Amino acid sequence: MNRADKILAAIFRAVDWMNPELPLDRQLSKAGETRLVGPEAVLDSMQLVSLIIAIEREVEETFGVTLTLADERALSMKKSPFRSVQSLADYIGIALGETGND
Repeated sequence: MNRADKILAAIFRAVDWMNPELPLDRQLSKAGETRLVGPEAVLDSMQLVSLIIAIEREVEETFGVTLTLADERALSMKKSPFRSVQSLADYIGIALGETGND
């Protein structure tokens, strides 16, 4: 499994952890195009924070690197890395690369 696949798998494990806490009609799909913020998103702000924390934990367990995803850099980007599962996965890939975890 390559790094991009491992990142998505970590995100999907966090989604699996989160979904039982959500109503059936607001559960997250395990797909790159799943919206995390914006008009089509199903999570409220607290649920998004919980998901991000779960993703950080899964990334740490998978790669042995501690990342803070909701930092000033991410929050100040013109295009939010939290738009979708895929945009977040891409952002995590960049952050991991910066740690030397290639």
